[in-house]
Amino acid sequence: MSGVIAQRYARALMNLAVQGDTVEAVASELDDLADAMLEAPQLSAFLADTRVSRAQKQEVVAEVLRQSGVSELVNVFVRFLASKRRFALLPDIREIFHRLADERLGRAQAEVTVAAPLSGGQERSLQEKLEALSGKQVTLTITVDPEIMGGVITRIGSILRDGSLRNQLNQIRQSIKEG
Repeated sequence: MSGVIAQRYARALMNLAVQGDTVEAVASELDDLADAMLEAPQLSAFLADTRVSRAQKQEVVAEVLRQSGVSELVNVFVRFLASKRRFALLPDIREIFHRLADERLGRAQAEVTVAAPLSGGQERSLQEKLEALSGKQVTLTITVDPEIMGGVITRIGSILRDGSLRNQLNQIRQSIKEG
């Protein structure tokens, strides 16, 4: 349920950021605030405590926002979240907002698994190929897993392409079993 709520808030914030042409700035400010929240679990605990008055919570949120120097849009948005007792959703809202921003700006995140570390040239080549295939600007997150034996496993959004040697051997094994 909280995922649905976070998605609604993220979409509303995205609409406002698009109107103000501040999508990148808002994304950056959300990163800073969500990171600060994750680094200060006592802040989250304080804001979740039902014994603390709403006025005290608003004061603390106002001070955090003042110190962070965020834009008026993010300031109002986060105060609204706090007033609705939804401040804890900020990390989820950030994640969804980034996905929406990537869609809007023609970017994609690619999670790539390889058997051995790639050289800089191999990384650039892989990135260029994925950009050509997806038609988007791709940011790579590379994980090394020797158990795939060779090849590459790539996930962009919900699309998974398993070109690993392990997968190819499993397919051969399965076809032999089936006759």
